Amino acid sequence: MSIKTTTLCALLGLLAPTAAMAQDSAATLSRLLECKLTADQVAAFTDSINAEEVTDFAHAGSAASGDAALSLWKSDAPITAWGETSDLVHLSSTTEMLLAFKVAPGQELTRGKTIVDRIGGMSPRPDQAAMEETYGWKGMDYRKPLGGNRTARVLVDLSYSPGWVTVGCAYSDIL
Repeated sequence: MSIKTTTLCALLGLLAPTAAMAQDSAATLSRLLECKLTADQVAAFTDSINAEEVTDFAHAGSAASGDAALSLWKSDAPITAWGETSDLVHLSSTTEMLLAFKVAPGQELTRGKTIVDRIGGMSPRPDQAAMEETYGWKGMDYRKPLGGNRTARVLVDLSYSPGWVTVGCAYSDIL
């Protein structure tokens, strides 16, 4: 074996655990976003993030979201949830995380509706019409209770985050 091959193999050996860790976090995030974790598993994962033990998932900063009202975190590995893939997650609270991805302006509602149809059984939040009428809010906010205090959510917020679609899970009671 040549020195170059030996060095390459050694480097790959060092990178393999990092790549595996990124895949593990991405897999956990996928399950979390699809409401497939228990409340205890969500709490444990959130505690790991807070303890800075999850090194392949970190706050992306405002550059990633631009003017959008999103708190985006970036994964080193792509995350797939509800038929969509992105490396960005919107953490709206400690109990709700939504996969976030950019779409062409004007396509947000169409893309959101596609996801709502794919998930099935979703309905608008109870006060969505009042929000639109009272506050002039524009977008869509669909939910589907899944039991076990878990709710699938598709949110398109044209008022505060145009150009973005988010889909994920709330592990608590939400409106």
